[in-house]
Amino acid sequence: MNLTRFSAELKRRHVYKVGVAYAVVAWLLVQAASILFPTFDAPAWTMKVFVMSIALGFPLAVILAWAFDMTPEGIKRTEEVSTEVKIARNPAGN
Repeated sequence: MNLTRFSAELKRRHVYKVGVAYAVVAWLLVQAASILFPTFDAPAWTMKVFVMSIALGFPLAVILAWAFDMTPEGIKRTEEVSTEVKIARNPAGN
């Protein structure tokens, strides 16, 4: 497989954006949990379970970003959406 085409496909399917957004939100949640869990006297294992569930959710989020796409008509499989629909969805080019 051509690495350049694969990278372009990742960008077209917004996998990079989903990965970065997931990482930022996960980091914020872990920071908030590290402050709030001790406040509510949560056992130490709850933080471990929380972090592991967030870590296990990352591959799921990336797989779903690869397989599905948001369109004006709702969520559709990426193969069913033409590139014209994706471009029309975001006319500003962002």
